[in-house]
Amino acid sequence: MSKNWNFAEVWNKGLDNKVERPVEPRDYLWASELGKAPIDVYLRLKGTKPTNPPNKRSMRKFEAGNIFEWLVSLILKRAGILISEQDHVTHQYTGLLKVTGRVDFIAGGTPDFPKAIAEMKALDMPDMFIRIAEEMKVYFDANYPSVLIVKPLEIKSLSAFMFEGLMRRQSVSKNHRLQAYHYMKARGDELGSVVYICRDDMRLMEFDLQLNLPVLENEYYNSIKVISDYYLKDEMPPLEKMILFDEDMGKFVKNWNVAYSGYLTMLYGFKNQAEYDGKYAGTVTRWNTAVTRFKAGKKMSKLNIESIEGMTLAGFDPAKIVGKFVEPLPDEEETE
Repeated sequence: MSKNWNFAEVWNKGLDNKVERPVEPRDYLWASELGKAPIDVYLRLKGTKPTNPPNKRSMRKFEAGNIFEWLVSLILKRAGILISEQDHVTHQYTGLLKVTGRVDFIAGGTPDFPKAIAEMKALDMPDMFIRIAEEMKVYFDANYPSVLIVKPLEIKSLSAFMFEGLMRRQSVSKNHRLQAYHYMKARGDELGSVVYICRDDMRLMEFDLQLNLPVLENEYYNSIKVISDYYLKDEMPPLEKMILFDEDMGKFVKNWNVAYSGYLTMLYGFKNQAEYDGKYAGTVTRWNTAVTRFKAGKKMSKLNIESIEGMTLAGFDPAKIVGKFVEPLPDEEETE
């Protein structure tokens, strides 16, 4: 009698077999570390073993991101505009640490969409790919009849919650724009793009970045200088704040640099992310609710007033926060 088999078991075991890169001392930065907590980056540079390495669920999220990158690569390859992928590029300012990283894709040139569509049909690829290629042909024929500019593309897959927040704000996450800017800086490309894919419904949005734009250049330089100064002085950076006002999202947020820190227990005393969330998630919601009501001119409850006082004691200026604040989505309920 044949023995039954379990596809889910094989799938999950395969995903869980990924081996995390060991933390060893080094004297250079990864582009993906730019914009992250200086104290975490410093400890990784020193080769300090994490007390809270990525769990299985986190590792699977990384793998999911790889799948979405692969989907993008299929479209670019078939269209004939994928020049290269995973190119290793470095850049270093005098007196600061070298930054290195791998570009997701370099794309541009002369597309051949009729060939791409024919190949996709011959390979019996999903209709989605064919529809995208056909729409790309119409779009590029109408708007870019000649050769496309060559530029690096940084692909990021997001949850619907994060995607909606950045789309409403029409902004790029600091960590992502610094990573993309590094590739542009290292290669000398005048333009580059951060491409976001929503994991829930496959929506996509793209933000262009411009080389040597003063605000980006300063942000990139300063992010490297901060970590370089601590490292070269052999001085540990300060701990992160528990709650931040995220100017990209336009609201108070839990500090992801704390929640996902590889040193969460060692630095902040939390056993895991759930324990950190349990302590600060409610405060974040109350602060955002208070600012929402204040901005809308609604009557402030006692809890709202206490929240305003709490954010002030934490070092935030409510008057400035109001001007940068973005009202929550309709499905985000207010809490008193």
